[in-house]
Amino acid sequence: MSKLDLSWDFYRSFLAVLREGSLSAAARELGLTQPTIGRHIDAMEASLGYPLFVRSPHGLLPTEAALALRPYAETLSATSAALL
Repeated sequence: MSKLDLSWDFYRSFLAVLREGSLSAAARELGLTQPTIGRHIDAMEASLGYPLFVRSPHGLLPTEAALALRPYAETLSATSAALL
């Protein structure tokens, strides 16, 4: 999978993890399962070639790369909402 092949679902999962701080909370927000959210994040990291989150006792902490991607993913989210 290349960077151009990333599904919008992966970005939705990415944003939910950023906002919620965990895979399970993101899954509840999106109505998906925790393993599905985990697969989306793993696929994004593999495609991009760098980690997006670091596991900590307090949940998932975003890396600098994740924080840099956030505004672009939020723009995708806003655009999607506007289309709907």
